[in-house]
Amino acid sequence: MSGSQALLLALVMGSLQEAGARPSPETLSARIEVKEQTARAIRLELRVRNDSGHRLTLALGGRPAYNVLVKRPDGTLVWEWQRGQIVQQILEYRSLDPGEELRFEVTWKLVDARGRRVPAGEYLVHGVLNLEPPETLVTDPLRIRIASAKRRRSAK
Repeated sequence: MSGSQALLLALVMGSLQEAGARPSPETLSARIEVKEQTARAIRLELRVRNDSGHRLTLALGGRPAYNVLVKRPDGTLVWEWQRGQIVQQILEYRSLDPGEELRFEVTWKLVDARGRRVPAGEYLVHGVLNLEPPETLVTDPLRIRIASAKRRRSAK
């Protein structure tokens, strides 16, 4: 890339960032929720909302720019949605008007990182939005209870 091309790229990137305010922790909120839970899977939704009174421009880091982590209560990672996926290292700019949300859906098939069925018990789920590296926005943990296989069978 020549010096003039680099300067043009820098000017374009700068004007994109100026098109909307840069987000701060007070202007964005994120939460993860259960959309549907069955004996075999849990469908989750990560929601990121512009809580400010003005338009925000988010620099999303990667495609996909989101991830979901499932952990045991002691913090041990059990499953990560992005594991094994190809993530393009692209910076994408998205504008959000006041009150507007980004929504991302993920299905956890109640397995660990090796594909084995997880035991009954309590798990903590975190949604992660990757912003301009190294910044991330992480949700508070969502507690999920997985019933035992015997209990799931008797519920049918």
